[in-house]
Amino acid sequence: MKRSLWTMLTISVALTIILTACGASPSVKPSTTPTIPSTPQKNKVSSTSSAGNLVAASAEVVPAQQAQMSFVISAPVKEILVKKDDVVKAGQPLIVLSTLDQELSVKEAELSVLSAQLMFNRSKDPYKKVLFDGRKVYAAGYVEKRKEMEASLQSAQSALDSEKYALAQRTLLAPFDGTIVEINIKTGEIAQPGKVVITEGDTAHMQIKTKDLSERDVAAVQIGQTVNVNIKPLNITVTGKVIQVSPISETVGGDVVYPITIELDKQPAGLLWGMSAEVEIQTK
Repeated sequence: MKRSLWTMLTISVALTIILTACGASPSVKPSTTPTIPSTPQKNKVSSTSSAGNLVAASAEVVPAQQAQMSFVISAPVKEILVKKDDVVKAGQPLIVLSTLDQELSVKEAELSVLSAQLMFNRSKDPYKKVLFDGRKVYAAGYVEKRKEMEASLQSAQSALDSEKYALAQRTLLAPFDGTIVEINIKTGEIAQPGKVVITEGDTAHMQIKTKDLSERDVAAVQIGQTVNVNIKPLNITVTGKVIQVSPISETVGGDVVYPITIELDKQPAGLLWGMSAEVEIQTK
């Protein structure tokens, strides 16, 4: 009986110790480290592709040649010999001014040359007739007189050349084969020196000219490189080649850019001056 009581007491004490130990142990919570989501960085915009073998840029369609023409003299327009969209040949008259005063000046200069020429011809005769004691005799001509007449002839000819040149300025001539794209004056209106009156372009041979090729990328561009050209309004892509890299920069929106000229391998139908395009130049 005593042994049973002692055994129960021993078990009770052991349980008390175990429970006390468990209660004394603090509950440890696992530490957690907050996770900060990474913010994806935006790629910088560059005209060079990620592959490093393409240079992209915006561009526009331009004629191979273009000319904005004006007069150097002021006079009324006598006649306009062409109309918009006419195809013209190099040297073809386009607009003529009314210059009656200039025409009269040319006539006067021509008469002056004729008179000076006759005087010089007479002075070239080594002898001239003079009256001496009522008789006609021949006296030696004066070398100084011949030189004077020759100088007068040269002066008259120079004046005639100047008047003819001024008269020629009354007519505008086509500088190359092309198409008349704009006329900014009417018959009877006064043409002002330096004011554009007519515009011509070689629309049969269109080219592509970049507008925003960065100075960082121009070093990778060389003449002869292949180019893919997307003509936006026509929704087509054609090929071409770089034919010119401008040695002079331009400033667009505060950025330094270099215009690149591209010749198309084949001009698509419907291509018009001023259409927008995107180009990809294969630099490798």
